[in-house]
Amino acid sequence: MIDWKIFAVLTPLFFASFQSLSKLLPKTTSPLLVGAYTSLAAFCTLLILHILLSENKSFSLGSTKSILIVVVIGILIGLGNFGIFKAFSLGAPQSIFTLITYVLLIVFGILFGTLFWHEKMSLPQIFGALISIAGILIIIYYRK
Repeated sequence: MIDWKIFAVLTPLFFASFQSLSKLLPKTTSPLLVGAYTSLAAFCTLLILHILLSENKSFSLGSTKSILIVVVIGILIGLGNFGIFKAFSLGAPQSIFTLITYVLLIVFGILFGTLFWHEKMSLPQIFGALISIAGILIIIYYRK
């Protein structure tokens, strides 16, 4: 069985790569249109992966609750991707944009995990998160 930690490493690589490619788009390209096309490409990719990798080939999500959750997730992904494309169309440097984005992913991830899912963090995890956040803030503060 594949360990989730592999995906914890690969996922940021995919996101950093797509952000880097986003900088190649002309600044006049609509972030909304880019988001729509990339969502369509993502839809096709995930559908193919579902067909190839899933034991259950059904396209049913089961309950109305699951469908509602998936729709909300899709809306949030769309808004998040729009924010990325819009920031780069406004000239955001990838190095600083990514620093800010990932520091806030850490902060929001910790808050959501703690508040909504009642996850507990160990002292070394808290210390590591604080060091990461402090390091990123120092980089942002001293950027020329």
